[in-house]
Amino acid sequence: MQETIVALLVHDRPEPMGFVRRSLEDQLIETQCVRTCHEAHQILWGHRPPHLVLADPWLEDGTWQDLVVSASEAPAPTNVIVVSAVVDIALYLEAIQRGAFDFIVPPMPVPDLTHVVRSAADNALRRRATLLLTSGTEN
Repeated sequence: MQETIVALLVHDRPEPMGFVRRSLEDQLIETQCVRTCHEAHQILWGHRPPHLVLADPWLEDGTWQDLVVSASEAPAPTNVIVVSAVVDIALYLEAIQRGAFDFIVPPMPVPDLTHVVRSAADNALRRRATLLLTSGTEN
């Protein structure tokens, strides 16, 4: 049985996340939405953490950087994709250098978004499987 991919969208504006959410749902990816870094942190540390976090660069109580830190410290590997409304090369470079899995600017061709999402999800699944294997051998 294949694991259901879960994506957490962290944003306080309808666009460009509306496009992203519709695309994720078309890919049969379960989506949850929150508006703050605090809410995202709670979900990352909850009983069913998401595989992906897709986040606005700036939020009411923090930034994408806070989400990268939360995701990197969470018990289950999770990848963060920064979703910007505008092309910003400096922000793109900073996001990648500081641990975001990718940086996207919707709307974009659906196959391109699908590739980014699937790559991030596959990476999170592999890392989770490795974590399970290594934690199982420590007994």
